[in-house]
Amino acid sequence: MTSTRDRLVGLVSDPKFHEIPRSELEPLWLDAANEVLGLKRTQVPVLSRLAQETGVNEIRALDDLVPLLFAHSNYKSYSETFISKGRWDLMSRWLDTLSATRVTGFETDDLSDSDDWLDRLKDNGHHVTVTSGTSGKNSFLPATASDRDFSLLNFDHEMLRSYGEPKNDRVVFILGPQDGPHRSVRHFRRLAEAMGRPDAVFYLSEERLRLSDMSRLARLRAAIGSGKAKPSEIATFQQESAARQEAMSKRLEFIVDKILEHRHDPMIILGPWAQMWTIVTMARARGATAGDFHPNTRVAAGGGTKGADLPADFQEQILGFFGMSSADLPNAYGMSELSAPFAGIDGGYRPPPWVIPLLLDDSGQNVIHQHGGTAEGRFAFLDLAVDGRWGGVITGDRVTADFSTPNFSIALDSITRYSTAEGGDDRLTCAGTIDTYVRGIME
Repeated sequence: MTSTRDRLVGLVSDPKFHEIPRSELEPLWLDAANEVLGLKRTQVPVLSRLAQETGVNEIRALDDLVPLLFAHSNYKSYSETFISKGRWDLMSRWLDTLSATRVTGFETDDLSDSDDWLDRLKDNGHHVTVTSGTSGKNSFLPATASDRDFSLLNFDHEMLRSYGEPKNDRVVFILGPQDGPHRSVRHFRRLAEAMGRPDAVFYLSEERLRLSDMSRLARLRAAIGSGKAKPSEIATFQQESAARQEAMSKRLEFIVDKILEHRHDPMIILGPWAQMWTIVTMARARGATAGDFHPNTRVAAGGGTKGADLPADFQEQILGFFGMSSADLPNAYGMSELSAPFAGIDGGYRPPPWVIPLLLDDSGQNVIHQHGGTAEGRFAFLDLAVDGRWGGVITGDRVTADFSTPNFSIALDSITRYSTAEGGDDRLTCAGTIDTYVRGIME
């Protein structure tokens, strides 16, 4: 007999799953939430401790989920000295407290850095998802091969809806690395392999993106910003930054040349908005004009502007340059903690049916219940598809939710970070509590 959770997750192959009204999903969500809670509390040590101390053993209403949700910061609650001192045994013990499968029992003494650690974990069946860690500290989310396969399956369906049947007949440009520890890298490579012509797939970098290098540079950048960096460290950072910038500029020149060379072939170009704008600027300087591209050319951009100084209408200019309109642009809202992104549909982001969306107050302690209209608050969810960890997360995103339609949705332009709004500090009440559980279990 198929469980309710499996029924909801199985909808990944239904192209119309976004049309299922919330009223039909809510009773299924409660059944599935209890199924998942019953299993995960026996597997995830921190969830077991949390359920015991809060006394929440059954989900009778969506409000019951809130005390069991993990703060997004939980997945970076390890001590930074574990990494700086190469204590990969302690990193494994920390990750084990948040994992549904045991992350212990294998050798770590011979590991040199975080990339070695991730490789060793993968060799032992732990496909850890890593966030970007722009602050210098990455999040590590326990994941299994099942999590990896499900995210790729969902990506395959989204790719089909956005670009049509894969026929290896497109020129593909990925404005990122060919290999690396982040899930987006894996997804972009999947698209290149499915859609790209074997002779016409181009990456901004063909080298593997190393997590240890990124983290080191991010920490050094933070130290320079706070005035704590040594002169020798500043000099090293400046030298490395200059070398990296020179290599990037040369590669961008190559990418622009190839884009213009193939401009009359159907192309797919994926990358951040800031790099897209740089490419358009460089192409214009070479004499390229708006619309001088194959009509089946598609760009997919995101990631914000990353602090770049862009004109107010940069999106319209980029799309117009490649002969596209905003209707042609794939639009989604996602994060590493989610198994699948929310699709942009009819002016809002809609969750897939296996994700239970919650709008909480700013403190992250109470569900905002509303019938009709819109409301602003903190986004939280329980992802029923997650296998390698507990899928309940309170995010750092402030959003506007629309309750006026049969489907819960998040307004397209409403998403901001609490840390940005509050001067770099996200005052999420539950974060410290669960960090205490993690430390208690490790001790």
